[in-house]
Amino acid sequence: MDATIPEATTVLVDAVRRGDAAAAGSAYATDAKLLAPAPELVQGCAEIEAYWRAGIAVGLSAITFESDVLQRIEAGIVEAGRYAVYVDDAGGRAVAERGTYLVLHKQAPDGSWRRAVDVFDPHEPTTDPPDRRKEER
Repeated sequence: MDATIPEATTVLVDAVRRGDAAAAGSAYATDAKLLAPAPELVQGCAEIEAYWRAGIAVGLSAITFESDVLQRIEAGIVEAGRYAVYVDDAGGRAVAERGTYLVLHKQAPDGSWRRAVDVFDPHEPTTDPPDRRKEER
């Protein structure tokens, strides 16, 4: 399967780790849709960047992805697997939200891959110090 999908995912992972919401937003297609634990569907680059900016503002410090499925379809490439999002709480502990995710990647005119539809399905959060080097791609 195309090696550029994990590279494209690294753009999002690294951006979150650096606290760079603009770079996180750049991992998405212009007309992307993000279905996350939020009250409404997040649509378009500006809203998606704002979503990541709000997360970073409340302590979002890392995100990891473990892909189980990577399959080419007519519209692009579908990826599914497990994720973990780490938010530092008031006591300095990392609280991990774990769940499953589904992404439809589509190729941009410049040949790069962007997240076109991104769905996060969370499970219960747990206090869990991350070994980020171990869990990241």
